[in-house]
Amino acid sequence: MNKENPFDAEVEEYEAWFRANDKLLESELEAIEQLIPDNGGGIEIGVGTGIFASNLGIKCGVEPSEKMAAVARKNGVQVLIASAEKLPIEIGSYQFALMVTVDCFLDDVLKAFLEIKRILADKGYFIVAFLDRATPLGKIYEKNKHLHRSYKDAKFHSANEIEDLLEKTGFKIIESKQTVYSLDNKKQEIKDGTGVGLFAVIKSQKL
Repeated sequence: MNKENPFDAEVEEYEAWFRANDKLLESELEAIEQLIPDNGGGIEIGVGTGIFASNLGIKCGVEPSEKMAAVARKNGVQVLIASAEKLPIEIGSYQFALMVTVDCFLDDVLKAFLEIKRILADKGYFIVAFLDRATPLGKIYEKNKHLHRSYKDAKFHSANEIEDLLEKTGFKIIESKQTVYSLDNKKQEIKDGTGVGLFAVIKSQKL
């Protein structure tokens, strides 16, 4: 994560976006939920205010922003203050890890993915959700990111890039889902694969 967390100064704005776009959030949650393992304890890396973790029944999280972590704790999530690249967690602690739209803010994605691999149990799962820059909406986000305070320094990835990073760090791709084809606040279809929906989710397994 960048030294200055871009969300520190806009926790309320972050929360307000999800309140105003509750149907988009519902679609994103459903796409992730379809790939979350049925059994085992999990953790969200870059848990933010706990919006995803609290809705998905994930009780633990890691977050570099004290202000966002404070809200996550109010939402019932136990939060460690740390960056994804240096997790204060023992080897093999979790059955799965979730990361939601954090990749684009990381200083070192490979290092973060290796850290996540380290804290996963044997054959544990890593579910990474991201904004796919190769999709129609993703190209718009990339073109206009300089207009948004949070995203102006973001480095968006395509699905192919995320898959390559996962494979380089010792994960096997299992399954993928996608959703959000327009920014209209309405329930959107969950489809297999990637390449069309802005919000992509890839499930991988530790080798």
